[in-house]
Amino acid sequence: MRPALVGAALLVAGCGEGGGDPAPESSPLAAVTPAPPAAPSRQVGQVSALSGATSGLTGQVSGFAVSVTDTATVVQLAADTLFAFDKADLDSAAQANLQRTADLVRQGGTGEVAVVGHTDAKGDDAYNLDLSRRRAAAVATWFRTQPGLAARTFVPEGKGETAPVAPNARPDGGDDPDGRARNRRVEVVIPRA
Repeated sequence: MRPALVGAALLVAGCGEGGGDPAPESSPLAAVTPAPPAAPSRQVGQVSALSGATSGLTGQVSGFAVSVTDTATVVQLAADTLFAFDKADLDSAAQANLQRTADLVRQGGTGEVAVVGHTDAKGDDAYNLDLSRRRAAAVATWFRTQPGLAARTFVPEGKGETAPVAPNARPDGGDDPDGRARNRRVEVVIPRA
């Protein structure tokens, strides 16, 4: 073999992936072995001084929806996340959404906080009105027991099935379970700061 080919063969043998030990520093091959090219420096994203934050005042998460008007923050709590079917006793699962609402009450303005119960249209009107009143009272009572809220005035009110936010029935007259579920709710109206 010619000397040039032997040097090239040794160079190739020592440079591949897992191709053995690299040539020692004192070896003549170390001087001819090129260093791997540096990875090019490139910017993957833009760096900005702007930052964002998620507001606790908008959005819907598991039966918790918030809207803001000129005068109030309105929290809609799905009754199905607060109460068992046809009941007015708060479920233990209601705590998370009630705590989130209590935080908004603490951040809100002074004045009365309205707690308004609503039902779907299934059943007797008088019964639904009574159930909505009892549910609103249960939520208002819970708020009064929370730290920093005992001095606030919570005014419970029941509207029964009189203020739906969705149809209780489909256009063909059939039952609309999704619409009825949206109508079963407790609204907490918090004065704006």
